[in-house]
Amino acid sequence: MIREQIGEWMESLGFSVTYANCGATALDKIRQSRPDMVVTDIDMPHLSGLHLLQMLRDDPDSKIADVPVIVSSSLEDPSVTRIVARLRGSVFLKKPVSRERLETCVKALMRGIKINSDIVNTEPHHISPRFRRIASDWQWDGPG
Repeated sequence: MIREQIGEWMESLGFSVTYANCGATALDKIRQSRPDMVVTDIDMPHLSGLHLLQMLRDDPDSKIADVPVIVSSSLEDPSVTRIVARLRGSVFLKKPVSRERLETCVKALMRGIKINSDIVNTEPHHISPRFRRIASDWQWDGPG
């Protein structure tokens, strides 16, 4: 439901939207269509949003490697924004994402303006089990 809502908002901004049910499908579709922007969740089946972001940044096609990527998640861990930044994600938006915040980010990214990520408010060094699972699958070296 959230994916469709964000898709509608992106369409209202003039984007053609392609949906993917998992990270692996998203990667295939991105490589085929070479989009102007990607919006991804972190917690996805088959390939997490962190894996997807890393694979996009490592892609030999500069159109794919340089695509702006908005990462969104409800996972609340203080490491989220740091890891997204380390992977050169364009911005991290904590769910629930408001239409206004998404539109502001998209418009700024399309003009090449750097955006501050949403701050994740949780206790220092608290790692949720879901995020720990995703991070352990990815090349993550923990808080610090």
